[in-house]
Amino acid sequence: MTTITLKHRIRVRAPLQQVFDYVSDITRHPEWSEGELKIEEVSPGPIAIGKEYASRGEFTVQKERPNTVRVSVYEPPHKFGFIAKDPDAGDVSHVFTFSEQGDGVLIERTLTLSLNPIVALAFRFLLYPFVGGPSMEKSLAKLKKRLENL
Repeated sequence: MTTITLKHRIRVRAPLQQVFDYVSDITRHPEWSEGELKIEEVSPGPIAIGKEYASRGEFTVQKERPNTVRVSVYEPPHKFGFIAKDPDAGDVSHVFTFSEQGDGVLIERTLTLSLNPIVALAFRFLLYPFVGGPSMEKSLAKLKKRLENL
């Protein structure tokens, strides 16, 4: 298997705690996600490591793609992460790191996944540059707009 790590950054003008609270509420991700996304809590209670969600969303041309999502990192107000169990890609880790910068917050989003070498090659040079990367940039731009208008 080949491990792929992708990083994206965006700076927003909003208070650190507000940014963390908004992003760590996975049920709000459809508000800023590029494409259709539905998320429901599976396990009750507050956000914590191990909390689970059911997700259905678009992935390239496939709609209603199911994922099981589990909170894997919860360190308020600086780090939040979850693992989405994808039917084809397996565990896809999403980690958000938040750091204050002047009058705003730098959000760094790191995705990590493991794919067989041939699929990894296609992902890295075809799927991600033309579909995944642009979609991620649009999502982060929507997140920025939402956070700066809360």
